[in-house]
Amino acid sequence: MDSASFTSPAKINLFLDIRGKRPDGYHETLTWMQTIDLCDTLSLARSARDFSTLRSDNSSMPLGKRNLCIKAYEAARAAAGDAVDSVEISLKKRVPLGSGLGGGSSNAASVIKGLNVLFSLGMSDEKMSKIAAGVGTDVPFFIRGGAAIASGRGEIISPLPSLPAPIHLVVAKPEASVSTGEAYKWVKGYKGERELAREETAARIASGDLQYVMDRMFNCFEEIVFGRLPAIAALKSKLLDAGCVKAQMTGSGSAVFGICPDEKTARSAASALSADDDTLFVAACRTI
Repeated sequence: MDSASFTSPAKINLFLDIRGKRPDGYHETLTWMQTIDLCDTLSLARSARDFSTLRSDNSSMPLGKRNLCIKAYEAARAAAGDAVDSVEISLKKRVPLGSGLGGGSSNAASVIKGLNVLFSLGMSDEKMSKIAAGVGTDVPFFIRGGAAIASGRGEIISPLPSLPAPIHLVVAKPEASVSTGEAYKWVKGYKGERELAREETAARIASGDLQYVMDRMFNCFEEIVFGRLPAIAALKSKLLDAGCVKAQMTGSGSAVFGICPDEKTARSAASALSADDDTLFVAACRTI
């Protein structure tokens, strides 16, 4: 095989709380993540060059070793040795940057999975997840995707059943973006106490209890980020006004997602927000 293409899905955080700062400098987190069908497309091709390259249709992306795709390639090559040659990585972006939707982490996971296929490495999900943990906080989650609770600094993944049927969503991002590093500085000293029991959550999901999902939704970053960037708080209100039954910021922002009762409402809400000059990106999507 000389080339392969992969979809690289975004995620939403249905629950996100911080447990404090770890000795290694990372924050201890507890989060419930879910992949959605808003996706980038990533292609890998064998290269005759002595080095790997990354090209993207988004000129705002960091390139070179600052990009998680290159970092993921180097980590996978270090693990696989001579079995991995140079590659050309092509990335078509749809997931907006600086949104909290995990696009960069998802891209990195797709590189690891792509190299596994392209060079027939035979790595298990567990092996790929170990490599992913050295690349970035959310990268291990995207090795499997779906629904999961992540803890530690994001490397401890506890898979959950799929959410009850595809849940229809609207995802929207204002012009403002949020740096994850800055957001963690803003919540300095915060130590959450909210709990999320995996066994109960898994059982409620398996029973199709969507109300339980919405009742457990929480993001500890909302209060502090909304205070600094009121446009994000305003966007959450607009989603609720447009027909979403629940809305929440994802990750450290700046994107907000809204849960809709059906696909028709999601498309109508997305259309309404698309006419808003303050909203940079809007998409109707669903959980996968």
